[in-house]
Amino acid sequence: MPIALYAIKQKDEWSFEISLDLRIDLIWWTSDKRHTETIQQMIYISSTIPLVWALQCKQYLKFDNSADRWDQYQWKQHIEQWLFNRIQNYNQHDNQRRNIDSFIVADQIKILWDDTMNTIKDIPFLVSTIQHMQDQPDEYIDHSVLPVWKRKVMLGAIELTHMMQGRSLLETEYMMMITDQQVNLLTHWKAYTQLAYLTQSLRLHSAVHKDSASGYHCRRCGSQRMNTTPCASCGSSACAYCEICLNLGRSRECTLMIQSVYVALLDLNSVSSIDTDYKEENIQNRWGLSDAQTEATTSALYFLKNKKQNSNKMIFSNKNRFYLFFLSKSKNKKGIPSPSYFTHKRFLLWAVTGAGKTEMTFPLIDHVLQNKGKVLVATPRRDVVLELAPRMAKAFPATTISVLYGGSEDRWRSSDLTIATTHQLLRFSQAFDLVILDELDAFPFHNDPMLAYAANACCKYDGAFVYLSATPPVQLQKEIKQGILAHAKVPARFHGHPLPVPKYIHIPTVTHMLNRKQLSHTLLKYLRYSVTRQAQIFIFVSRIALIESLVLLLRSYFPELSIEGTSSQDHERADKVLLFREQQIRILVTTTILERGVTIPYSDVYILDADSGLFDASSLVQMAGRAGRSKEDPKGNVIFGAKQWTIEQKKAVSQIKLMNRIARRKGYLHVSKSSILRKGL
Repeated sequence: MPIALYAIKQKDEWSFEISLDLRIDLIWWTSDKRHTETIQQMIYISSTIPLVWALQCKQYLKFDNSADRWDQYQWKQHIEQWLFNRIQNYNQHDNQRRNIDSFIVADQIKILWDDTMNTIKDIPFLVSTIQHMQDQPDEYIDHSVLPVWKRKVMLGAIELTHMMQGRSLLETEYMMMITDQQVNLLTHWKAYTQLAYLTQSLRLHSAVHKDSASGYHCRRCGSQRMNTTPCASCGSSACAYCEICLNLGRSRECTLMIQSVYVALLDLNSVSSIDTDYKEENIQNRWGLSDAQTEATTSALYFLKNKKQNSNKMIFSNKNRFYLFFLSKSKNKKGIPSPSYFTHKRFLLWAVTGAGKTEMTFPLIDHVLQNKGKVLVATPRRDVVLELAPRMAKAFPATTISVLYGGSEDRWRSSDLTIATTHQLLRFSQAFDLVILDELDAFPFHNDPMLAYAANACCKYDGAFVYLSATPPVQLQKEIKQGILAHAKVPARFHGHPLPVPKYIHIPTVTHMLNRKQLSHTLLKYLRYSVTRQAQIFIFVSRIALIESLVLLLRSYFPELSIEGTSSQDHERADKVLLFREQQIRILVTTTILERGVTIPYSDVYILDADSGLFDASSLVQMAGRAGRSKEDPKGNVIFGAKQWTIEQKKAVSQIKLMNRIARRKGYLHVSKSSILRKGL
């Protein structure tokens, strides 16, 4: 996008600034009531220069006092040569000298302000426009306080800043937010946004940034994986765009990104500043937690209370910033921390599947909300978001809640508690005091640097992370052993029964059974037992291509049962899961898409081709965790069916047995032993 570029001289030093609306900058810098940051001169350079070039000038281009004597052609020559050299540093094949020449025209370079003249020169169109808008009548504005137009701009900037709190949006998303909110800000959005930028309430960036040290960098997703194309918008022959987050809208060099600025209000209590009664019996009674849940939650609460704050963080208020634009009654304060400066503390709740991780977060969420903080609960999949939303609403009935996923109607809603899929984090910046990452080892979060970057960016400088996982990644487990990651283990489910330990059975591959159109006798024996005991049956397979044929084969053996299949490609997946919950479907053949976040009270689990390389130990543990989750049926059956007994299967069984031993040692179990299959099988 094109933007205005001008030079200002302050304290005998020249620097550059950008503007969406030069009228705002002119009033800002030349107000006769402004007592700080007065300028000696203001030189108009261009109003159509591409954003990325203007930002390069603002960030890196400096001149000494010799610029005081330059004429229009010298300004053009120096800026043009500097830009050309800098562009060549990034792309040797991008010869844009001719393009630069068209954006910086010597005849248009003019003096906007000279403090020796104390008057605005050479811009009568600005003066007349401002005067005209100031004279517009408005019965709702107090003319004795501020001129009408100035007050409108101030109020517009305040409203946009409020709407943008904690957000990071591309220009198209920014415009969509203003439109969807149905506020009367769209016509003069550039003026309002520019004032918010000058008051350091909003930041203006290019979505893709580049420098000589690290090259290209996407500010939305953190990626350095770029492609370049000729761009009609900025005129560049090689405008870079990010390939990683392309599906969220094109993030490119010439795309404007607007970000909120995190402000810690002076009267806002820190998340860790209010005394709270952390007695375990109080927590247990209020939230109905088990002994194991209570112990872990108490540890997490002490972590939140005692986490260190960044002593170097600037604390300031924007209360008078907007009035400085017109009245100059407060000093401009600087020192906003860099966006890359993070001091987040982290805590891992390592809880077995079915331990009630969601319920354990309730005291943590309540603690932050009581301290006037904002909370994000991020989970990998939309299904889980939709399941969590009513549970959170019931637990916190007086709290404003946003539920975010692709196509959500809440996308611009400002709330104290946000429940979102992990990709939605890319549109936030410094928004939350507490970020709870559920199933951080699951797709798509696991091994995705983009989502890790987004999660880090959406947490406030003095915020905290709480991870939830039954199978934490190896790196986090290493950090636990090294003593650098605070954590608590929950080795038992809320009902106090041990986890069902998987049983291995030797059977042919699914492909072999399908080719023969015959189930293994051993597998059939176990399935019939599950049917006899009226269990809902999960059958996990390694590939989507196997589902349809296996469903048909199972129907030939159990014609009296409702049997269906589902996968990530099934548009009816949500409906089928609902029917499965309601016992209208008895056997559901699926992939790992349902290995997490789905609780069926009375269920058995069969993992076929359990020796597949697509199933690692974590995945096997998660799938096994679908069984035995309810107190009515805590001994659900788990079967590993495969030709080979692999290391990953052994690891999964060992991990489950280890958690059972820890739970038994700590006295969390109601029974001392558990068999996988009921007596008589």
